[in-house]
Amino acid sequence: MKTIILFFGLCIGLSVSAQILQPAKWTEQLSKKNIKQGDVIELIFKVKLDKTWHLYGNKQTYEVGPKKTEFEFEPNDSYKLIGDLKAIGIKTKYDDVFEVKVNYFKKTAEFRQKVKILKDKAIITGTYNYQVCTTVDGMCILGDDEFEFEIITTN
Repeated sequence: MKTIILFFGLCIGLSVSAQILQPAKWTEQLSKKNIKQGDVIELIFKVKLDKTWHLYGNKQTYEVGPKKTEFEFEPNDSYKLIGDLKAIGIKTKYDDVFEVKVNYFKKTAEFRQKVKILKDKAIITGTYNYQVCTTVDGMCILGDDEFEFEIITTN
């Protein structure tokens, strides 16, 4: 009897954890492989969005509306940020739910940040947070994660 109860409890637990929505899958990469001290490279953040979901961009013109995507880079002396974070392939539309014009992504998103590598070993860490919404029922989900790039330069 204990085995049966344990089995059903395990099945219920797996069922609940399988229902956590993750409509945005993030990956990170560098713009080049052989990096030298002094090089300016790009940190590339790519997002694959589930069908019917969209992600809000990092630059918005509204004061009240959906949460924009935000990146925070942990400062250290091994790198220097160059310019602003750029959203690649962003679209703009009027959002009926929030009643504002929004910058957003469908299907895929890409953000790029230029950095100058100042040391032989650079470690770039930080966080990002964002909001995704679905066009099916208007449901929105907040998300966040950490990132780390460990760069060893070549001679």
